[in-house]
Amino acid sequence: MDMSQYLALFVSETREHLTAMGDLIVALEKSPSNTADVDSLFRSAHSVKGMAASMGYGDIADLAHALEDLMDRVRKGEFVFDGGVADLLLEGTDILQHAVVAVSGGGDGRCEIKDLCRRVADFTPGAAPSKPAPQPPPPAPPPEPAAGGTKPSGAAEPLQTVRVRTDILDRLVNVTGELVTCKNHLLSLCRDDFPEEVGGALTDLSRLLRSLHNDVMQVRMMPLATIVDRFPRLVRDLGRKQGKEIEFVIEGREIELDRSMLEELSDPLVHILRNAVDHGIESREVRLAAGKRYQGKIVLAARRERDQVVLSIQDDGKGMDPAALVATAVKKGLVAPEKAQKLTRQEAFLLTCLPGFSTAAAVTDISGRGVGMDAVSSSIKSLGGVLAIDSRQGAGSRIVLRLPISVAIIQVLLVAGGNMTIAVPVTSIIRTAEVRRREISSKGAHKVFSLDDQAIPILSLNRILGLPLAPVTGESLSVLVAEMKGRLVGLLVDRFIGQQEVFVKPLGRPLSRLRGISGGAILGEGQVVFLLDIPNLL
Repeated sequence: MDMSQYLALFVSETREHLTAMGDLIVALEKSPSNTADVDSLFRSAHSVKGMAASMGYGDIADLAHALEDLMDRVRKGEFVFDGGVADLLLEGTDILQHAVVAVSGGGDGRCEIKDLCRRVADFTPGAAPSKPAPQPPPPAPPPEPAAGGTKPSGAAEPLQTVRVRTDILDRLVNVTGELVTCKNHLLSLCRDDFPEEVGGALTDLSRLLRSLHNDVMQVRMMPLATIVDRFPRLVRDLGRKQGKEIEFVIEGREIELDRSMLEELSDPLVHILRNAVDHGIESREVRLAAGKRYQGKIVLAARRERDQVVLSIQDDGKGMDPAALVATAVKKGLVAPEKAQKLTRQEAFLLTCLPGFSTAAAVTDISGRGVGMDAVSSSIKSLGGVLAIDSRQGAGSRIVLRLPISVAIIQVLLVAGGNMTIAVPVTSIIRTAEVRRREISSKGAHKVFSLDDQAIPILSLNRILGLPLAPVTGESLSVLVAEMKGRLVGLLVDRFIGQQEVFVKPLGRPLSRLRGISGGAILGEGQVVFLLDIPNLL
């Protein structure tokens, strides 16, 4: 019988079971008496064995059977689930993960399992491990979302969902975006004089397109758990390798983001967690000497704020000294001494994102090459997000990432600057204001105005972008207030044009290298506008 027609289903379901097994193994290491998790782990291994056997992948089935037998011994009370059991199970799931990846690429499922199967069969509690703790395998790509919405593993409803190829969803998003552009074109053509019936039809079209856009984006939305559920294993293995005991907590794993955002977010989060384990959390001895509990703690938390997702990674480690960071940057020639003296505390922490910056005394396989936070910063900027760092010596560090939920179809404020129309994402704007000239004063080298009893510096958007300066007329100036590098700033524009929904497209080279520009869009009348990247404008 030809089983190739079931290959995609086998790969997808086996990956789900192996991911669940990894989560359960790490959880049981902390709570070995949790019989429900023991039973779940046993059932997952049993399911992998059965599916592999039915597909004719003997090695995968045999290894899953060995892991199932090991868990059965735990279920029967022969010994307690401990670090030795966890190491063997994690090593086995790693081999199975690699085998399934090979199968998805046309492999026959064969893998080297004899040594591990022997060690599993001969396992006795308390014996010294014959191999070091395994490292987690490369992450598998996020599962394809279901047309009815994505559900966590184990909660799927087969009769209400269907798997859809992601390239089809991408095309659906593109078509929806083009429809939005077409709608704007129709509105521009009928702006001045059109029958009342046409106006009603355009209103209905706008409403239906908005509903279509919301539904399409909802299909592409996936829970953060898709990428973060493997992180407990990552933190556990890194901590064991360095002899550190770490409690890792995830909050808000149900928060959803666009699938394309999740794919790009995985590596930055891994870099941040590796830094937290290596640079942040101290050794057991150092923590006890400082009056802390011996076990370090890292918390990854997510929450929604309007049209943004805020991710924070916080540890209770040794923290960072801003003066030491500045001194390191000057020593490495990354910052001029005269500029270093003017850096604020927040700007000093952001020095860690400069290419080549590292405080590690030696290069290890975890860190020390000066590329980690640089890569994080670049990735977050490319997603239209903002990165902020705060730290206190002896109390730990906190890294905050603010990201748009989606980067396809967004609401923008159109503003005039020189001879150009510029689109500003509404989510980047704190407020707009018409500021009277008499309300503007000088503070040092900057012009400022008062907003809620706070002096806000004013910068000319035309000057920043190199656009011609328009003659200033009238008593009021158009200013949009936004946040840059942790500070509120007023951006002076020639005038506000209005708000519109646009379909954002990425820019090709060389336009993609422009600072402060994150994409482009086409307005209804065919005019091309650039999307302003306010957080990275300066």
